[in-house]
Amino acid sequence: MPTPEHNTPPAGTTPDTRAPLTRRASTDVTSPGPAGPTATVRAAVWAGCHLGELAAIAVTCSLAIAVSVWFAAVAALLALLWAGQEYRSHRSNRTTTNETWEGTR
Repeated sequence: MPTPEHNTPPAGTTPDTRAPLTRRASTDVTSPGPAGPTATVRAAVWAGCHLGELAAIAVTCSLAIAVSVWFAAVAALLALLWAGQEYRSHRSNRTTTNETWEGTR
């Protein structure tokens, strides 16, 4: 158990009289600054949102290496399905983005 003597400086020394540390500005990397989020933050957010797809591809590729080559076909099928979903997602977002852009002119 700590005692009061534990936190006092040894005899014959002077106590630390430096000013306390000041708190720095916020280091929250997820809040966009004037230039927006960094590339690292964008990549981390993307990976977090696509964690399920990345895991499915990684597991089937690992199974193809460790168990049977036939799992490579499953991995390829999953990759094609994922690419198709991303293509549809980007096309639908592009349409709404173009409509918004046209409305601001």
